Amino acid sequence: MDDDTLLELAVALEPEIAELADRVTADRFTALLAALRAGELVGDDLFELLTADAALRDRVNALLPPEEDGEKGYQEMPGKGEIVAPLFYACPEGDYRYPVQEIGEPVPDCPAHRIALVAE
Repeated sequence: MDDDTLLELAVALEPEIAELADRVTADRFTALLAALRAGELVGDDLFELLTADAALRDRVNALLPPEEDGEKGYQEMPGKGEIVAPLFYACPEGDYRYPVQEIGEPVPDCPAHRIALVAE
């Protein structure tokens, strides 16, 4: 949560803080809100204070607008899918083939002749 959103939230909570929290928490809230208004970097401390207490956390959740996740559900991948032919490496002697399973996979030497395989 950015500091501007946190400031708006804290200003909305300010009239209710005495009812929602104990005196120590309310005093700390007031001090952190004043520091945030003054431009000090206390947003993380204020956020921790607001989420540490169950009553404050519930009120914060009630004040925040629900996040929009966009459209949920199954969507097909864009474009047309097509079958890709497998890539094989073969021994130049012609008696061994090695299929590549993943991109970047190292290709071994021919186990029979100990020579490098070549792409087909």
